[in-house]
Amino acid sequence: MDHSRYRIVSIPKRSGGVRILEIPDALLMQEQRRILGWLYARKVAPSPYAHGFIRGRSIVTNARLHVGKRVVIRIDIKDFFPSVTAVMVREALITNGISAVDATAITEICTLDGRLPQGGPASPFLSNLVAMRLDYRLAGLARHWRDGKCSTSYSRYADDLAFSSDDRHLNHLVPAATRIIRDCGFAVNEKKTRVYRRSARQILAGVVVNAKPNVPRTVRRNLRAELHQAREALVRGDVPTTDLRRLRGLAAHIRAVNAVAGVSLLRDVDEVERLQLARSAVQK
Repeated sequence: MDHSRYRIVSIPKRSGGVRILEIPDALLMQEQRRILGWLYARKVAPSPYAHGFIRGRSIVTNARLHVGKRVVIRIDIKDFFPSVTAVMVREALITNGISAVDATAITEICTLDGRLPQGGPASPFLSNLVAMRLDYRLAGLARHWRDGKCSTSYSRYADDLAFSSDDRHLNHLVPAATRIIRDCGFAVNEKKTRVYRRSARQILAGVVVNAKPNVPRTVRRNLRAELHQAREALVRGDVPTTDLRRLRGLAAHIRAVNAVAGVSLLRDVDEVERLQLARSAVQK
């Protein structure tokens, strides 16, 4: 598919830097969504180890698999979406029972410059299909680690791979996992590889897993501070400098992980929004 059918959008990452999205035009977006529905109707599905971009699975279901473990390992795939080539997409579709003709057509419609565009509606689903071979091989590595003497769990949330176990030597698994990842056509972002032991904060896809799934305390504290600043600004008659839609989204994210904390924060967002509406009514 040619570039004229896409627009480029840059959005800031929470960790810094920007993420480049390639958004299809309205007609191409509709066609890619139709393909996605067609694949769903044929019950094409990713591996059970994938938790990102799948209905009924989330960062929370991913985190629950690794709660309370002695050692947690996180490995990050470098440039995940751009690493998924058109050849890989076509092969994954055929492996999942799609005819060669249909697989070729789907690949042509859903890829850009011979790779998956980050921003296409079918890209997350197709990336999960391509990663199925990776998932099964890494799950096999976990299952047979140290001859299966110590139970080891594996899961993947998009480009975040996670292993956990009560085996204190689990860190020795990293080189074998890295070889499998490379053999499956991906690269490891070695700067982001982490080995978390129980004595430290263990975090996967933004969720702390030491005792139960939770959002880091600093995230909750910073959100409360922003809400307080917005409330104080409105009481003074000033315009808040923060985006309340962003704060509501963050509070909803926290609620998905920690219901008690999230509900309390959403009530605080409601209060700030009511103050903002009252201020707007007075000005009119």
